[in-house]
Amino acid sequence: MEKIWLKSYPPGVPAEISIDHVSSLVALFEEACQKYADKMAYVSMGREMTYRELDNLSRDFAGWLQAQGFKKGDRVAVMVPNFFAFPIALLGIARAGAVQVNVNPMYTPRELEHQLNDAGVQAVVIFSGVSATLAEIIGKTSVTTVLTVAPGDGSAAKLPSPPVDARLTQAKPFADALTEGAALPFVAPAIQGDDLLFLQYTGGTTGVSKGAALSHRNLVANVQQFKAFMPEALRPGQEVIVTAIPLYHIFALMVNFITYFSVGANSWLVPNPRDFDAFIDVMKASRCSVFMGVNTLYAGLVAHPRTKEVDFSNLRLAGGGGAAIIEAVSAKWLALTGTF
Repeated sequence: MEKIWLKSYPPGVPAEISIDHVSSLVALFEEACQKYADKMAYVSMGREMTYRELDNLSRDFAGWLQAQGFKKGDRVAVMVPNFFAFPIALLGIARAGAVQVNVNPMYTPRELEHQLNDAGVQAVVIFSGVSATLAEIIGKTSVTTVLTVAPGDGSAAKLPSPPVDARLTQAKPFADALTEGAALPFVAPAIQGDDLLFLQYTGGTTGVSKGAALSHRNLVANVQQFKAFMPEALRPGQEVIVTAIPLYHIFALMVNFITYFSVGANSWLVPNPRDFDAFIDVMKASRCSVFMGVNTLYAGLVAHPRTKEVDFSNLRLAGGGGAAIIEAVSAKWLALTGTF
């Protein structure tokens, strides 16, 4: 078979990649945590988290999950905006060998019920501000464990958080699980490339949302593919990326989180990109080298008068996903920043 797609590859992009150097995404994560231990992994709402801190907190969560009886292959849903809790939960779930089910916090009760039952979810990590959605339907699911997240979880900050719905009487604060996990043992399970890591739900516009089964090997391969195409924007230990698109979506999950985490990037988390003033404040403070967005996000930025306050001199790559960035928006972004 003629590989006609190779004709579209830019010069220097290899026809094939190798993923034999790393056995699983857990191995990739742990390698990054050791190599970049003292570097800043995340900035969120004025708070910072190093790779070492994330390594320790995710280990604590993995230990807590094991102590509750969760084992390899069990499903844990994460229904959280771009807070510190998201990467902590993801790394903890992965290290415990469980399967993460990413959930849009804006889901309706009907949508949430379908996804939890379809995936066979047993535990949910959920932002307290959307806990009423879960309370509406939890009795119709197999969920036995509920962990509620506040915006400051994972840091020393006690940021204001909406109350947990009173109907979730057995819910436990995520912060308490981390504290308890720090005193618990953790035995890392054997994880292979073919083991499942994510059930990533998609296709809701064509009927009910369907779970795409993604293995560790799938994701390691995707990281290597991105690195093959964009080596100039993946300088180890140097990149700064603003993450305004949601981590529960595969675009931000794969590119902003997993790929840039693997090269020791500093990711600035934006929980609510609809708040453009706060979003632009992050853009100004971060002086990012990489930015990923969707068309509506770029359109909002180029239309906002305060975007001109941002120093884009460090920006090396601006990428789009979900759908093509329309030409008019792209032209305005290029005129504003000089990069796309």
